[in-house]
Amino acid sequence: MPNAVLYAGGKPLVCRASLRNTWQRPPGNRSPGNRSKCGVPQARSPMDHTLRVVGGTEAAYGSHPWLVSLQNKGSHFCGGAILTDRWIMTAAHCFASMSKEFLSGVRVVVGEFDRRVRDEEEQAFLIKTVSVHEKYQRTLPMSYDIALLELDQRILLGASVQPICLPLPSENFPPKTRCIVGGWGRMKERGRVPAVLREVQLDLVEPARCKYVLQTIKTSLLNQGPDQPRPPMTVLCAGPERGGKDACQGDSGGPLVCPAGRGGGRWVAVGVTSWGKGCGRSWANNSSRPPSRRGSPGIFTDIRLLLPWIKSKLREGKVSGLCSVSDGPVTDSEGVIRNPALPGHRYDNNELCSWVISVPAGYGILLEFDHFDLENDSHCLYDRLTVSVGAHRPVGIFCGSVLPGPLFLNNSQSATLLFSSDISGAGSGFVVRHRAVQGHPGPGCGTVVLVGDQNGVHSPNYPQSYRNDSICHWVIYAPQAHVVKLDFVDFDLEESDGCLYDSLSVLGDVEGTEELVVLCGRSVPPPVLSYDSVMVLQFTSDSTITHRGFNATLAFISHADLQEEKKRRGVEAQTGGKTANLRHVTHVSNSTAMPHQAVMDQDSEDPRVYVDPGSDDEDHSPESSGWHQ
Repeated sequence: MPNAVLYAGGKPLVCRASLRNTWQRPPGNRSPGNRSKCGVPQARSPMDHTLRVVGGTEAAYGSHPWLVSLQNKGSHFCGGAILTDRWIMTAAHCFASMSKEFLSGVRVVVGEFDRRVRDEEEQAFLIKTVSVHEKYQRTLPMSYDIALLELDQRILLGASVQPICLPLPSENFPPKTRCIVGGWGRMKERGRVPAVLREVQLDLVEPARCKYVLQTIKTSLLNQGPDQPRPPMTVLCAGPERGGKDACQGDSGGPLVCPAGRGGGRWVAVGVTSWGKGCGRSWANNSSRPPSRRGSPGIFTDIRLLLPWIKSKLREGKVSGLCSVSDGPVTDSEGVIRNPALPGHRYDNNELCSWVISVPAGYGILLEFDHFDLENDSHCLYDRLTVSVGAHRPVGIFCGSVLPGPLFLNNSQSATLLFSSDISGAGSGFVVRHRAVQGHPGPGCGTVVLVGDQNGVHSPNYPQSYRNDSICHWVIYAPQAHVVKLDFVDFDLEESDGCLYDSLSVLGDVEGTEELVVLCGRSVPPPVLSYDSVMVLQFTSDSTITHRGFNATLAFISHADLQEEKKRRGVEAQTGGKTANLRHVTHVSNSTAMPHQAVMDQDSEDPRVYVDPGSDDEDHSPESSGWHQ
C-alpha cells in the first residue's frame, strides 16, 4: 500500500471542520482589526457584485487603495501597487531607462483616483531606489517583468491608501478564478486614456492554454534547439477567449488582484500587468489567423513564482535573505527551531522562512511546541506556520496564541516548516523542538502519524470506549492521480440531531473548506471517496457519554479504476449528492491537450506602458517595444 499521512492534533478549534490553529486571543491582546491590513479596502471592494462589467467600468472611489500612478513630468505612464509604506511593486519594462534624468522626473502618486483633481488622500513621492529583477528579459514572453521601487519617504496610510497582500507561499488560485485589474490605461486598443480610475474583471486562464496561446503569437517560445534552454515561463494569463475585456497601454505595472480566503473581502496580488497582443482581441482561433490579426489574453508576471525575490528585496537594509534567523536544511537528530532568536523579541514583517528537517530511514520526526504566538485571524491568512510532510503535503496550518499539540510524523524522512508574515502585526513567534524518533506509536490524539504499511484508522482505544473531550485529526494523502476511499468496518458514536455531540467529520482539504460529511450514530456508513488525493478526518467527543467508536480501512483508487468500479456497481458519479447523512464525492482532474503548433508572428507585441500624446520624453517607454497605436 502506498504511503499516506494521518494527522491528529490536540487543541480545541473554533470551527470543528477546520485544521487551522485559529483560536481567539484572550481579551486585551493584539487584534488585527485595529491595524491597517493588506488587501482589505475600507471603502467599497473592487467589482462589487452590483456592478455589471462589459470591457471595464469606472471604479468606486477607495476600492483600489493599493493602486498607484507612476507619472513622468505629470504624465501617467504606468501603474503600481503599494506593498508597504515604503515599497511599490511595478513592471520592469516601465523602467527601461534608468537614467538620472528620467528617474528624477518620476513621481509615485498614491491615493490617486481622478487625475484631473487632487484627491483627498493623494500623496506624491520621489523614488529612492529601483530594483529590477536581475533575470528580466525584454524579449517575449518578457520573463521576470517585475521591479520594486523604494520611496524617499513613508506613505501615510488611510482609508483610500492601503497596501495589497502578497500571496501566501502555498496559496492556490485555480483557473477561472475571477480577478480584477484596475488602472488608467487606454479604454480600448488605440483608444483614449481615462481621467478616472477604471477596473475590469478577468478570469485566470489554465496554464497549458496560456502557454499554447503564447506559442501561437511567438514561435521563439517553441523553436529552441536541443542544446538551447527554453525561455523561463514566469507569466500567467487572464481574460476571456472571446476578447472584449483586457488591460491595455498605461496599465503596465498595476496588480492583477484575486480574492483569497473563505471569508472573502481580502485581495491578493497574483500578477503584475505586463503585456498583450493588442487590447481585448479574441484569441480563440489564433493559428488560423494572419499574424497581424491574432490576439492574446492579458499577460501578467506570476508573483507566486517570484515571491522569494520580492521578500528578499523588502528585507534589504535589515538582514540579508528572507528570514531574520537561520533557516534551511536541518539534519541534526534533535534540536530547537525558534523565531525570533531571542525571548521577548518579535519576529519581523515580510518574512519567509523555511526549515527542512531530515532524519535517517526507519525514523520518524517528533515536533513539540514550547511557545507559540503569531498574529491571529480566523483563517490564518496573514502570519502563519505550515507544517508539511516532504515539501508539498501540509498536515497543519497554525496561527494565534494557543500552543499546538505535538506532531509525530512516523516513517517520514522529511518535514518542512514554512513561516510567512505580512506587513503588520508581528507576535513573539514560536519555539519548536524536533527530534528523530524510532518506533511506531498508535494514532492517539495529539500526534501526527505517517502511515506506511497500515491500511486502517480507528478512534482512540478502539474497540474500548473512546474518551470524553477528545479532538483527533487524520490527514490521508493518496498518490498522484488517485483518490482516497474510506470503508467503515464498525461505527458506534453517540447519536444526536445534527451530530452536535460526538461526531466524525470527513473533509476534502487540509484547510477545512470542503466538508464532505459529518457522521454520528450507530449505523455503519457507506464508503466515502475524497474529492482528490487528500482526505481529512476529524473526530470529536463532548464531556458525556462515550461509545465504542469507529474502525475503517483505507484504500487508494486510481482515477481509471474508479470509473471501472462505478460501472461494476452501477453507480453514477454524484457530485454533491447525499445518501442518508453521507455525501459521496469524487473528483477527477481533466486536462485538455493543446495542439503543439504555432505560426511565426513578426508583429510587435504590446507592453502596457502609456505615454501621453505629445510628450517629448523618450526615456519612459521600453526600448524597441513597439506597442500598437
